[in-house]
Amino acid sequence: MKKTMSSLLAILFLIFAFQPAGAWAAQAGKEVTGREFKVIGYYSGDLFNEPLEKLRTDQLTHVMYAFLIPKEDGTLVELEKPDQLKELVAKAHQDGTKVFIALGGWVYKNQPLAPVFETVAASPAKRTLFIENVCALVEAYELDGVELDWEHPNANTIADYESLVLELGAALDRQGKELTAALNGAWSPIQGPVAAMLITEACLERFDFINVMAYDMNDGEHSPFWLSQTSLDYWLNRGLPAEKIVLGMPLYARPSWLQYRHLVAQNPDYAYSDYAPTTPLESYYNGLNTLREKTVLALKKAGGVMLFDINEDTEDETSVLSMIDDLLSRTAHLSREELNRYVTVVLDKKELVFSEEEGLGVPFIDENNRIMMPVRKPLEAIGAKVGYDEPSRRVIVEKDGITLQIPIGKNTIMVNNREVAIDTRPLIKDGRAYIPLGACFAALGYGVAWHGDSTTVFLFQSEK
Repeated sequence: MKKTMSSLLAILFLIFAFQPAGAWAAQAGKEVTGREFKVIGYYSGDLFNEPLEKLRTDQLTHVMYAFLIPKEDGTLVELEKPDQLKELVAKAHQDGTKVFIALGGWVYKNQPLAPVFETVAASPAKRTLFIENVCALVEAYELDGVELDWEHPNANTIADYESLVLELGAALDRQGKELTAALNGAWSPIQGPVAAMLITEACLERFDFINVMAYDMNDGEHSPFWLSQTSLDYWLNRGLPAEKIVLGMPLYARPSWLQYRHLVAQNPDYAYSDYAPTTPLESYYNGLNTLREKTVLALKKAGGVMLFDINEDTEDETSVLSMIDDLLSRTAHLSREELNRYVTVVLDKKELVFSEEEGLGVPFIDENNRIMMPVRKPLEAIGAKVGYDEPSRRVIVEKDGITLQIPIGKNTIMVNNREVAIDTRPLIKDGRAYIPLGACFAALGYGVAWHGDSTTVFLFQSEK
């Protein structure tokens, strides 16, 4: 069932700093509120021919090298690019990044791999041989773990799936390695697809974490924000700790199957949209703003994000990985409560970045559930002139022949000398003026939208 993940923003307030705030040193990295936030990139070595030097392992915590293919007799298909994997491991380990081998996948040479897994897992002897071969490869390539990508066990094979998980997990444990799995997302917080509902508690306990494939639902609703919400909630409701859940995010479109980097190459504006009128097939995908909202959601409710496939990212200011890394750097110092009140701002489709170092203030949600935002940066970003008249205690804003006067302590603002009522009084606190964002931007021809689940404010020019 479709869900509409939108909410109304009643009244917004913002905070204006006339004096610089004390500077602080942001803690860069991926340590968030006392825990590791995973940033995982699939690297499909058999599908792409990208030079390894382009892979930014310094911005990732894990690389999933795809794919290691099983055979029905318990042996493995030889890797097509073994030297590439060795080079990747060396590069990643130098940056402190782990490398896992992704075992399986959906198809191999146009043939589904589920029957192969079924045959191997059903036989104790083949299962044992298979696990020995996997562990030997892990040791030979100095890998950090294995991701099981059996898509998908069914009611007849789930017992064999569990046996494989438990035995493979125990064998990897003896090597000091980890085991994860790629599992389905869900369209309901309590009702998942059969493939997800079949996964046993023993399996979930055995996995060090899971990568949730919250995508490929259908073409028009390929990977909407609400699907990420319900997918996280489903696995949380299954009792899985938040830190063991990693939210999967796609870097490709449907039904065109165009990659994010190719869409942006066609039109840089496509980076800030979730739809492109490509031909012969349209493209529904996740642009930077949706991916940022999903990352914020994962910061609050999960243990990380996963990108499939990292080779499909760009290398410039539209890079998804760079966006994630920047967001983590700006929020690493926040407590859990502060993180839940952290606000991002998108102005005319592009993020308006706030940082403490600027001394202009950072948006946040106050104790009354109001959005507080520094006034100067967003208003000057749209070309407004902002000042403060000390004798009359008024904030003065001018743009395109419109003058706003915001008197401190009154329930009105003046728009070109026309009095407009507001329901909260602007005030000065700690040397800063708080003024109503919504009323001000509306007077200047801008609309305001609020996405509460990702605590994101969208400011956009209203249609005339």
